[in-house]
This record gives sequence, C-alpha cells and structure tokens, in this order.
Amino acid sequence: MIDRVSSNQVYRTGIGSILDAQSQLSRIQEQVASGKRIQNPSDDPSAAAEIIRLRTELNRVETYQRNADRAINALSFEESAIAGAESVLQRARELAVQGANDALLTQEDREIIASEIDGLRDSLLNIGNTRNADGEYIFAGDRVNSAAFSESGGAISYDGTGGPRMVNIAAGIRIQANDTGAELFQNAPAGNGAFEVSVPNSNAGNGTVGSTGYDNSYPGSENYTISFSTGGAGQLQYTVTGSTSGALAAAQDFTPGEAISFAGATVVIAGEPNASDTFAVTSGGTQSAFDTLTELSAALRTTGSSDATAKRVSRVGAAIQSIDANLGQFSKVRTDLGARLNRLDDQVALNDSFNLQVERTISSLEDLDLAKAVTELNLQLVALQAAQQSYLKTQGISLFNYL
Repeated sequence: MIDRVSSNQVYRTGIGSILDAQSQLSRIQEQVASGKRIQNPSDDPSAAAEIIRLRTELNRVETYQRNADRAINALSFEESAIAGAESVLQRARELAVQGANDALLTQEDREIIASEIDGLRDSLLNIGNTRNADGEYIFAGDRVNSAAFSESGGAISYDGTGGPRMVNIAAGIRIQANDTGAELFQNAPAGNGAFEVSVPNSNAGNGTVGSTGYDNSYPGSENYTISFSTGGAGQLQYTVTGSTSGALAAAQDFTPGEAISFAGATVVIAGEPNASDTFAVTSGGTQSAFDTLTELSAALRTTGSSDATAKRVSRVGAAIQSIDANLGQFSKVRTDLGARLNRLDDQVALNDSFNLQVERTISSLEDLDLAKAVTELNLQLVALQAAQQSYLKTQGISLFNYL
C-alpha cells in the first residue's frame, strides 16, 4: 500500500526543516557572540548545575577576601598607632633616666621634665583614642562609636567593651582584627614582671630601691614586706614577712647595696633606711601606661628632705621599670599583630589561588571552543541553505506539471 503525502504536509515539513536549521544557526551565533557554550541551563543541565555551585563558592571566597582586606587595613592602621605609642614611651624613658640623675638637676629642671611627661601622657591618651577613616575608635573593642579612654579627676579609665573583633577569612578560619585598649595600654606586668617594690610615704629614712630579680622558684602568689629594725648591738637589721607564710627567717643584718634574697626573689636597697621603715613587695598585677607616666611626673615633682629625695629616686627607678614593662607589652602586641598580618597575606594568596582554580573550572565548563563552533556554524549555514533550496523545489512540485 502506498501512502499518500499531501502538498500541505510537504510544505509543513519543509518549513519545519528551515525553522529548525535557523534555530540551530541562531544558537551557534549566540554562542560565538558571547563566547559561552551554555546559554541556557537546558543546553547542558549537569554542567549548568556545577557552574552555579562553583559561582556560589566563588562569591563566598570573595566575601572572605573582602574581610581579609578590611582586616589588613585595620591592623596596618593599628600598627602605626602602636608605633606612635612606643615613640611616646621611649621619650618618657629618656626623660625618666635624665630625671633620675639627682646630682645634676635642680628642682626647676625636674619640674620642666615633669611638664613634658604630662604632655607625653596626653599624647598617649590621644593615641589610645585613635579613630580610623570610618570614625571608629580602634582600641574600644566592640564599642567603636565611643572613646576607648576617658579622664576623670586625673585618672584615666578604659571605657571600651567586649573583646577584640574576629573576622572570617576562610572556611573555619577566623582572625583577630584589632586589639583592645585594655590589652595594649593597661595589661603590662607590674614591676619586673613578677613583683614590684614600693616605698610607703611613712618611710623616714633615705633607703632607695635598686635592682630587683627573681628565679623560677618565686611563687608569685604572695605579697611580702621588708621591715627594718635595730638589733641588740645597734646594727640595722631587716626581716622579710610573707602575707600568708609569716616571717621567712630571723632578722638579718642590713648592708646597703647588698641583695636581700627571699623565696626566689632578690631586692637591692641602697642608702640608710630608718629602723621603722618598710618596703612593700607586691606580686603579680598589671601596670597602666597612663598610670606609669602619672606616677613618674609626681615622683619628679617630689621635694623635701633626704627621705623625700630617697622616695623620689626609688619611684623614678620604679617608673623606668614600669615603662620598660609597658614597652614590652607594646612589643608583644605588635609582634602578634605582625604575625596576624603575615597570616592574612598568606590566606589572601591562598584564596586568590583557589579563586583562579575555580574560575578555570567554570571556564572549562561554559566557555566555547571557537574553532569547533565556527566549523559547526558553517555546517549549519549549509544545512539552512539546503533546507531552503529543498523547500523551493518541493514547493513547485504538482501533479499538473506531469499531465
């Protein structure tokens, strides 16, 4: 049996072939124009899904990169502020050493030095209240819109809140993006790091505190008092008493400048203390850089008899020790800050490398093979022309042509 094909069916088939060829040609032309193989998800569903996943990952890493860039800027700005604070304390130390030279200075000279110390304290306070380009106080912890430090009645207090801010710089990796003013300016270990020696105002002799030291056997959990008295033979003696352990030994004869050793600690006291004088050895604790400069200024302004001079010498010496501790704290924070900057640089490089690999993978999935596409385009043009010519020929076919 021979099927009959109507003229209408022949026309529809010819037009369908032309439209299909035109559609394929249009698709290839769009690919060539955009350089992308996938124009719609239906072109390659599995590749399109993978591209979407990779682009999501790329956006996530780019967010990490922005966080890292902000952290680098913040830490670099903070490093500059810390360098300024170190310069202030270095100058204060130079002045303290100069002020400790009691024999060459008049009280007027010491007053001039004390005035400069006051100015350095104000400069340090300004650095503590440094703001970044966004107007945020960089040392205020979480309370970035309020000053980190305030002064009331001559005392400077920290008003920041919370701890340092943490930012995500990679999956599962967070890094500290700032340091609090409390950590930087107020958390230096007091004295020599284990204890500090202070001179009460009640002391009437001219005993002065010299060098101090300690070893690993020092407990660090107890305070001590060095008390002076007169022995049976009229010899000046001292006794060391612990706040919990009591007297550590019987009274010992005192020799000016000779180390007094107890519980793993050594304290050198020069001059001639009075029989009723005491020296307080306080373990642990921290020292504020602002308080250090305040105490140094007050010590330099101390006037009076030989006992006042002895107190000034001891307190200026203690201030120098405290400045060294504050400088050590700045150095510690700055070293840690540098390590964080190095880690950020390394992570930024890793993120860049990861992004490059992801972009290459996306390119391999969606980019067009131009040479192959041009060949296919030419073939499709030929197919379209063939469909058009075929349609023209079949359009003119009629049974009447053969009658």
